[in-house]
Amino acid sequence: MRRFVGRRAELEQFREMLDRPPDDVRVLALHGPGGIGKTVLLRRLALEAVQLGRHVVEVTAERVGTAEALAAAAGPAGEPLVLFVDTVEHPGPLDEDWFRERFLTSLAPGSLVVLAGRQPPGLRWRTDPAWQDSLLVRRLGVLAHEEAVRMLAGTAAPAVGRRARIAFADGHPLALRLVGEDSGHGPGERWQPSPLVVGALLRQVVDAPPSAEHRRGLEICAHVPDTTEDMLRVLIPERAYEVFDWLRCRPYVMTRRDGLCLLPVVAEAVERDLRWRAPDSYLSMHKAVRAHLQELVRHRPEPESLRAAAAFNRVQARGGRMVGLGWDDCDESVHETPCDAEGIRSVRELASGRLDADGLTVLDFWLHRRPGSFRLYRSAATGQVVGCLALLRFGRWDAAETGIDPVVAAVRDHVEGEAGPRAGQFADLVRFMFVRQRCPERPVVLSRMLARLTREVLSQDRLGWTFLAVDGDPRLSRLLESADFRRLPAQPLSAGRRLSLFAHDWRGVGVSEWADLLDDRMFGGSPVAVGASAARTTVISRAAFDAAVLDALRAWHQPERLADNPLLQAAFVVRRAGEPEQLLRDLIVRAVEAIGEGPRVAWQRAAVRATYLVGGRPQQAVARELSVSFSTYRRHLKRGVERVCWYLWEQEMTHVALSRGPSGGDSGVKAPG
Repeated sequence: MRRFVGRRAELEQFREMLDRPPDDVRVLALHGPGGIGKTVLLRRLALEAVQLGRHVVEVTAERVGTAEALAAAAGPAGEPLVLFVDTVEHPGPLDEDWFRERFLTSLAPGSLVVLAGRQPPGLRWRTDPAWQDSLLVRRLGVLAHEEAVRMLAGTAAPAVGRRARIAFADGHPLALRLVGEDSGHGPGERWQPSPLVVGALLRQVVDAPPSAEHRRGLEICAHVPDTTEDMLRVLIPERAYEVFDWLRCRPYVMTRRDGLCLLPVVAEAVERDLRWRAPDSYLSMHKAVRAHLQELVRHRPEPESLRAAAAFNRVQARGGRMVGLGWDDCDESVHETPCDAEGIRSVRELASGRLDADGLTVLDFWLHRRPGSFRLYRSAATGQVVGCLALLRFGRWDAAETGIDPVVAAVRDHVEGEAGPRAGQFADLVRFMFVRQRCPERPVVLSRMLARLTREVLSQDRLGWTFLAVDGDPRLSRLLESADFRRLPAQPLSAGRRLSLFAHDWRGVGVSEWADLLDDRMFGGSPVAVGASAARTTVISRAAFDAAVLDALRAWHQPERLADNPLLQAAFVVRRAGEPEQLLRDLIVRAVEAIGEGPRVAWQRAAVRATYLVGGRPQQAVARELSVSFSTYRRHLKRGVERVCWYLWEQEMTHVALSRGPSGGDSGVKAPG
């Protein structure tokens, strides 16, 4: 048992029951889904009992042929024992009534019986007053993150992809063992579970569905958080009641306030298996579910509409492009509320560490001018405000609003530059998104905020634009880009910092087209040209391009700053396959290497590489390292940066010309001497 990990609470409970006075027979009933570690835990408990000198008997229910065989294995009456019975869910001698009323009463006082199975003891046993003090039922859950890390460390899993393996297994012991032995598959170093691992996990954990409709119900439950009978009726109308009843009795299905939900690792395995085994069937299921969720968002009262919007986000995140944020808001740790007078003080307190005096002035302006546009997110445990979202709506422009807030002015300029609003249309702007620092509820807060935004998008018929002002959050920036929100060239200055402004024009790509676009990207893995939003590149002047190259070099060791660089929207990056930030880094390194080896340019390449790619030293120190005077070093650095800019500009003009066709024209650039 050298690799036994976790289960401290169960171990302590077992020791406490062993130490009780020997006045009755005690039962510890452990239950949980397949692969959760019941058998391993029984062995660990049995080892402890043996070390304490107890009389230990271990039995596997499926291997015991008769009740007499079980009684014989328990030994002669009168001697207290510690009896371990595994797989009690199997039919055989362990009829629960016989076991409780006949067998247990025949054991000597002071005996301890430990049961392990996929289902808990029956309701009659759990509610029997005679067993109130002698029966303890515990459900085994997944391992904590630290425990999962230790368990995976005991396998042959390579260092590459360990985080992905732990995320997939989600603390499930059998899954951790399987992924620890899996070479996986996927591009580069990105680990993904192989179909063999997924199949092995499903065979051990999931019961064989009794019909095709039951299998479809399982697949829907894996795809949609909080599946209801109404959701099942969308695809299996004739047997929705029967399938829902079957699902709620599975040990790997959790019953929650709003519906049924599979264990995360089981949901992920069912999803991956269906996409691999029957991609067309998966796509048709997804589209039917997504359309139903859109209808719920549009036509149900706000609480239910918000839950449907969160589910819409969750099913779209299944494609893997919108990871890293807490899409699964299954817990009730956070509640959304309107902003009241007390909430205004909480918002200012949240913002005080993020905004300077000018930024707080803008915030106060909106808090008093439009308090109803602010939504607060409170911790259910403490009641403390842990997040705030400000969603402003503009049907016309007010001089006072555009005068005090540069972000609103930038939004107005963009809308007016795009021929202005049509009659009756309006623009939404997510102006502020605050989450308390080191807040454990942060993933849930972000999920609720994005559900609110999705609800506004899906439910409004007159929405012309949606804008978001993002302050240095690279994950949110990537999410918006994957959802077809375009980063605008305008970077308004607010609270002393440049903000990234993202926009989607619903006049060019409507909600239905947008939802189809998300599906295409989810299943195809690449952007699909749709309407006016298809070209996701930013047009940039040569001067701005060179400035962005220099800024990228200076931000080489600052990932958050690099994530906001305009070059990430340039054609020579966007039109290549891969993660944009890594692509940009690779292209810059290639440009530095392309400076050349000749005696006149080698110094330029060395100066650029040592100053920016290696970094970490003052320029005077770099000059000393290169054994040149500081003025000579500065001249080499300047010319080297010019060559890097020229190389990348040529790449940009080439990709722009390719996107325009044969008549793209000459870029008009000339290499520096």
